[in-house]
Amino acid sequence: MERAVWIILNENFSLTLDSEIRNGKITDKKFSPGEDLWTEEIPRLGFSDEKVQKEYDEFVSDLISLFGEPTVDEVFIDAKLGEESEYIHAKNPLVIRKIEEYDVDEIIE
Repeated sequence: MERAVWIILNENFSLTLDSEIRNGKITDKKFSPGEDLWTEEIPRLGFSDEKVQKEYDEFVSDLISLFGEPTVDEVFIDAKLGEESEYIHAKNPLVIRKIEEYDVDEIIE
């Protein structure tokens, strides 16, 4: 099973995405806002600072827009390691950077 890891970030926040690549699609998505916390959905974090909360909510909204794009799978899968792509149809442009590719079957053996 082939998987890859990407960092998605804007000027204020970053999110790690670990996903299986199957039949030209990214599936079994796992998101992490940091540390060793993983979830199958984009994390909804709460901040006591209203300005920070608003900026994070906009980041989440931009991520939802990104994953709604018809070519989103191609953008992630076709990226080369270390390569950056920019999603400009966002309130604050998102940068997508592929940081790792791995084969789960090799790791298990």
